[in-house]
Amino acid sequence: MRQLKSPSFEFHEPDEIVHANVIENFVSVTRPYNGKSGGEARVCAWAPDGSYFAWSCGHRILHLIPWDNQLKKRHDVRDKQGLHKRKYHVIDCSDLIWSLAFGSGRNQKDHMSGFGGRFDPSLVIATGLANGKIRLWNCSEGTLIVELLDHRDIVRCLDFSLDGNLQLLSGSRDGTLKLWDIPEDGNMYSTFKPHGISFTSCCFAPNARFIAAVGTCRMAYLWKSPRLNSQFIKLDGHHNEVSSCSFSFDSALLATGSYDTKVIVWSVHSVTKLRILGHMHPSPSLIYAGGANDHYVRSVSFCANSLILTTVCDDGYVRFWNLKRQQDDPYLVGEATDALFGRVSPDGSILAVGFRDGDVVMFSANQTIPRLMQLSRQAILKHLSKYNLQGQNQNGI
Repeated sequence: MRQLKSPSFEFHEPDEIVHANVIENFVSVTRPYNGKSGGEARVCAWAPDGSYFAWSCGHRILHLIPWDNQLKKRHDVRDKQGLHKRKYHVIDCSDLIWSLAFGSGRNQKDHMSGFGGRFDPSLVIATGLANGKIRLWNCSEGTLIVELLDHRDIVRCLDFSLDGNLQLLSGSRDGTLKLWDIPEDGNMYSTFKPHGISFTSCCFAPNARFIAAVGTCRMAYLWKSPRLNSQFIKLDGHHNEVSSCSFSFDSALLATGSYDTKVIVWSVHSVTKLRILGHMHPSPSLIYAGGANDHYVRSVSFCANSLILTTVCDDGYVRFWNLKRQQDDPYLVGEATDALFGRVSPDGSILAVGFRDGDVVMFSANQTIPRLMQLSRQAILKHLSKYNLQGQNQNGI
């Protein structure tokens, strides 16, 4: 193999890989305070139907931005008809925002009496704050609905189930993972507290049947049930803090990204490693993988067709991986120095990346057409509670 100038890619130089187009750039209104900690765009989120984009630009400020799915850009405020009563909101959340999650409970209109009519369950957004509080906001009015109090430290991660039941999963630096039943007055009904771990990322599977959570001490957990009091599975394979996790849209795959410079793609059903995606070549030895190595993987996020995985790395690149390709280099990259977080839009066409200076840049993701085998698997997974792995190919992808 030829000697490379860049350690970030195994087979190609960065300028030999196709670069993703930038389609939007949101500039933080808090930029005058960039010299102070707290001005980072640590997290962003998309509404499940793509109607809103939420962006934490730092210093307690949350932007709720109506999104135009057809034009792939923020909605023109002059187009009143296209907005359909959606409004721009700038919300002061009273403390630094560390996590965001949209929830939609269109089946819950008859179960919200405990909120005194303040709750429009069609679309809400939850904010996880540095003081341990979780605040839920009405997206249509930009008003506070309820405050959830139980965590004792930074709420690092949030996720709603996508089945319309408005179950909220939260993970905190206090070492607890919690489930909240929002229709039942925001009741916290389950807690998981392992010894000596702080959670950094958590998520429901799109089919709402599985839960994943990752954190410090190289640990990743998988529940094959939407309840934390059920038996969990430890996923061993990383050698540093595990920073992010994401299920594929068909719920068959789980990706975990780590500060050890690697992403592992797991089969949810067989709990086996299917792919390991390196961000540093040659791979660092264990002593460097477990420490500072300048190639921390900050974020992983699947695209809609489950073949494409995106990653954000400290080496200054976002990557788009095609999991069907055997070659370990990504097929698409974007330059992103000081990027902290990435999240793919519901249709899989856009990757929104948050930066240390509070800005957000949106990259266009050129997706591949899914194969018939993959579409068949997705159809099966929608209608069966268990999946026979004998039907998968050797790679399981």
